[in-house]
Amino acid sequence: MAFKEKKLLQNTGWLLALQAINIVLPFVTVPYVTRVFGAERYGVFSIALNWITYFQLVVEFGFNLSATKKVVEVKDGEELNDLVSAVVIARLGLVAACFVVVIILGITSAATGDQLSCMLALFSMLVGIALQLNWLFQGLQDMKVITIATAAARGLSVILIFLLINNPGQLMLYSFLYSITFLASGVITHVFAWKRYGIKMGFASIKQILGEMRDGMPIFLSSAAGKIIGNVGVTVLGGCQPSAVVGSYAAILKVPQMASLMFTPVGQALYPRVNEERMKSRRSAARLVAKFGIPVVVLFAAGLFGMAILRNPVVEILYGKEYLVCADTLIPLAIWVLLGIVNNFLGVQLLIPFGYQSLYSLLMIVDSVLSLVLNVWLGHAWGAMGVASAIAISEAVLTVALFLALLSVVRQSSAVSYSSHAHKAQHMRKDR
Repeated sequence: MAFKEKKLLQNTGWLLALQAINIVLPFVTVPYVTRVFGAERYGVFSIALNWITYFQLVVEFGFNLSATKKVVEVKDGEELNDLVSAVVIARLGLVAACFVVVIILGITSAATGDQLSCMLALFSMLVGIALQLNWLFQGLQDMKVITIATAAARGLSVILIFLLINNPGQLMLYSFLYSITFLASGVITHVFAWKRYGIKMGFASIKQILGEMRDGMPIFLSSAAGKIIGNVGVTVLGGCQPSAVVGSYAAILKVPQMASLMFTPVGQALYPRVNEERMKSRRSAARLVAKFGIPVVVLFAAGLFGMAILRNPVVEILYGKEYLVCADTLIPLAIWVLLGIVNNFLGVQLLIPFGYQSLYSLLMIVDSVLSLVLNVWLGHAWGAMGVASAIAISEAVLTVALFLALLSVVRQSSAVSYSSHAHKAQHMRKDR
């Protein structure tokens, strides 16, 4: 096996482990806390977390891909320091902007009582995300130490939740324990970046910061659109259904989301390698994507099919009989996750490295608008099953659009290649 492919597999393994820690360890507490708080109280927490998730999209701002790509290209240590400083300062600025929005929500009574308290307790999660340098270590293809450190932080959070949370009145404490590990992880990544690579935070010019935000904007729009598609259902249900239904759907949504997030490290590890292959040729990059993409899609398809078939026992074991009212939503949600994985290979792994970021962003934005319309329409008509079906339908539409866009790109490349060869042949005949 080639050295680069071996390194790709090793990095994928550590990224999978990191994602498993980020998702599975907090998920371990979900069956416990859903029983402690009940569907209604857990619904309050879910709506607050849903707001924070929207803010998380803003804070991440596409840097997980745009900055990672630059890490691959940058060779000079000073330039890497400047990149880290610009990205972190930009993210902290976005955190401040999000806090202003939270204050406005409180003043206008859009968020009140326990919901607003949970949002404020969860806010340290955004600060931690701003500080995290996982994108740096991803670009350096060195995730081992970060994975181990994150495991320690997450494990501590799980232990504290089981020890301290034991009655429905502790919703704010649970929110704080849920979010504090993000802050701890963020600080840890800076320590390791300094120890292993000598990278330190410094000042960054306004020009540098705006430059990084400009580069991250297309990916931010596309990734934000994709994540909004998954979370808008909870928002819609919050406006038209009782808190118990919102809590049931939000809890069940975590099962397919965990499957989706388990795929994330595969895409993250593959992305830098695809960009390296793209420097050689598009065909080389496409072969790499096909080589890893086909078995991954088959594997996830088998797991998601099993989840849909066993939906009732899965929900009852994880959450209890109180949540079975929304168990059937796992069928369209499984379809949504599988198509999302396919769309990652078509869009993030192929269209973006091929230089079509703007096209990919446009398709994602249009699809998010379609998803929003379908969520509002079907959510009001059929409740939880309506919003679950809405995101599956919109994801299917995106799959078709991405496939047609990629087909068009391939045809254009073939036409240009044919024209170039014909032009060279004509010159050779003239020379003779």
